[in-house]
Amino acid sequence: MTESPARRGPIGAALQAAAEREADVHRYLSTGCLHGDMLLPDGRTGHQYCQGDTGHAGSKTPAQCKFCEAPCICPCHAQEPQ
Repeated sequence: MTESPARRGPIGAALQAAAEREADVHRYLSTGCLHGDMLLPDGRTGHQYCQGDTGHAGSKTPAQCKFCEAPCICPCHAQEPQ
């Protein structure tokens, strides 16, 4: 049985997403979530950046791929926004 990406954390989810991309399956993992609790220059964590409605280039949709609207697969989205 394979372990779900949510149980392996963001790094495991990124590796799983890369493998699925190779198999023509798109799963989105925000780069903010990949960096997790690391603080950004504006004081937000990577998770807070992903869940927010603004990014480096202006407004954005929280926790969603800007190309195909796939939801971010990081387990932090199962919780309340930080």
